[in-house]
Amino acid sequence: MSDNKATNVILGTSLALIAFAGNSILCRLALGHGAIDAYGFTLIRLFSGAITLVILWWLVNKVKQGQVKDTNLIELTQFGSWKGDFICFYTLFLFLMLT
Repeated sequence: MSDNKATNVILGTSLALIAFAGNSILCRLALGHGAIDAYGFTLIRLFSGAITLVILWWLVNKVKQGQVKDTNLIELTQFGSWKGDFICFYTLFLFLMLT
């Protein structure tokens, strides 16, 4: 692995961890103080996830049409599975049922 690629992986991983930690803190603050109920919180998560999926779908179509030449984006569009989708949905379902 080249130094540049290793640096990108380390920086990307660090940024993702910081974002997840911040998201966790904001979620605890919102749910813990009653600023939002679990159902409203889950709807916001589903809506924002749907927007993200639309953006990713658009990018994948651009890659398939050959309009995007970024090799990192092309590699990214080759991942995903229905199993992962099901696990994500199941997690949301459990969150609603256990709250």
